[in-house]
Amino acid sequence: MNQQMAEEFNDGYENQAINDEYKIWKKNAPFLYDIAITHELEWPSLSVQWLPTKDIPQESDYAIHKLILGTHTSGQDKDYLLIAKVRLPLEETATDISEYQNQAKEVGQTGLSAGENRIEIETKILHDGEINRARYMPQKYNVIATKVTNGEIHVFDYTQHPTTPQNDQVRPQLRLVGHSAEGYGISWNPKKQGYIVSGGYDKKICIWNVEAASQLNSSISPLHDIEFHKSCVEDVAWHQINPDIFGSVSDDRTVAIWDMRQKSNAGLINPTHCTQAHTGDIYCLDFNPFNEYLFITGSEDKNIGFWDMRNTSKRLHTFVGHTDQVLRCEWSPFNVGVFSSCSADRRVIVWDISKCGQEMKNEDLVDGPPELLFMHGGHRAKVNDISWNQKENLILASVEENNILQVWQMARNIYDDTDDEVMKD
Repeated sequence: MNQQMAEEFNDGYENQAINDEYKIWKKNAPFLYDIAITHELEWPSLSVQWLPTKDIPQESDYAIHKLILGTHTSGQDKDYLLIAKVRLPLEETATDISEYQNQAKEVGQTGLSAGENRIEIETKILHDGEINRARYMPQKYNVIATKVTNGEIHVFDYTQHPTTPQNDQVRPQLRLVGHSAEGYGISWNPKKQGYIVSGGYDKKICIWNVEAASQLNSSISPLHDIEFHKSCVEDVAWHQINPDIFGSVSDDRTVAIWDMRQKSNAGLINPTHCTQAHTGDIYCLDFNPFNEYLFITGSEDKNIGFWDMRNTSKRLHTFVGHTDQVLRCEWSPFNVGVFSSCSADRRVIVWDISKCGQEMKNEDLVDGPPELLFMHGGHRAKVNDISWNQKENLILASVEENNILQVWQMARNIYDDTDDEVMKD
């Protein structure tokens, strides 16, 4: 058997194993989830985020939520910024397990009429190339920033665009210039309206204030252009409580904490902390929305670091459970000590920091460490991004590189014994 034949055989064997694993997951889904929806997109999406909206149609047993997505066509077609409509049950709905297994019915089905889909694309806005990441402004959720492959950030007010393009012109409301290469890191300041920070493969961090833009000029330069990291800046995040603090992580394996009030005599922003945080490239970070000192980082080394800003010389804890690089991590908006992570290992894991160090029975050790609350195994390819729903507790959306979007909520019996201090309904 030559090398090419061996590689094809191994690929086929791996694909078969993944498909067999998926069939087992699908069979068990009714026992593991209160909601589990799988939707095939026309093109893969590298980004997903829930909009903070919830509408309830009259005399309906479901609510309409919305997701931000973006196409990744690799130049094979036009690219779009997408707004998807998602119908979710208002309360737990009994699921006929046999019907689910036989007809591939989704868990958490509602009384939708014939022809109504659980997920459908509502708005398509023409975009200049693939969307690496898309995020809405917290103070104006109709304003969405996208990371473009040429390094620019484009800002759209999706309410100012038709639901489908009328022509082939790309018309963002603003273009934020300053980067010379693409990237993925982007974050709106949740406390200071209009401020946005970005990290790029040009090793730079840029900060803009879109509120200061003139109507006469649709292209604006950064307020701050920071060159500090020695390699690609993979992610950036504003602090959830302090409006002047943000963080950055890089392929140089460091995490840096910045305070915009701490400037040199030349007016340059310098990091207040910089720590060699992982043994591999660092891809993501997120600040806890409830505790001003805590943050997490995810890395190529397959681990998630848990940190206290008051002493970044040593981790509080290392979360071990993924078998490949950790691509995204995000704290729950409802639950003090709960966060999720996604990985190239096709898994999304929900973690509970209150369980760290808890004793386990021998028979439970095979399921992972005690802080591993839930492992979502419904994806068959690398999971690019995750997002917590802002209106409903413990509902997540996740997107994989094989065109699949999933919306899901773990079964209540999995977490209902969790300490009330941690799980806030």
